[in-house]
Amino acid sequence: MAEKKFVLRSSSDLQNIGLRAQIVSFLVANGVKEGNALNDPEDKRQVIVPVRADDVKFIAELKEVLVKHINSLQEGDPVCYNHSPNDITASELMELDNPHAVRMMPLSNVSDSLMLEQTSKGVGALFFLGDAITELSKAILPLKSLPAAIERLEKKLA
Repeated sequence: MAEKKFVLRSSSDLQNIGLRAQIVSFLVANGVKEGNALNDPEDKRQVIVPVRADDVKFIAELKEVLVKHINSLQEGDPVCYNHSPNDITASELMELDNPHAVRMMPLSNVSDSLMLEQTSKGVGALFFLGDAITELSKAILPLKSLPAAIERLEKKLA
């Protein structure tokens, strides 16, 4: 069994755009059982991807296909992936403890964790949206009398 990591890099932020969920989904779809997708705590333009697979050649090929896949997301769906950069590159394969150790986990656990994280972001957005809808409904409340005013105006004009 081989364990390697690589770092995805971009000229723009790779964090808080749902990229880790895309990476984990891609890894699972390609038969990887253990790995991770970690935000680099020192650089928001980087995501660290450790992978455990049968051999290093598979990890190297997977890395190249992953980069192509992520860079093409905007082309496939520019509405959903408008925040996904298309200039992502990947580092060479490295040992898991070079320069900083990373944790390898079953991808089913990672995906569960990411699902909870993404859901919690949605809950926060719903609270914000709820407040915005309340304010909007207050702002348009005067429009409730508009149909009656139009009807009176029509009668005057007739």
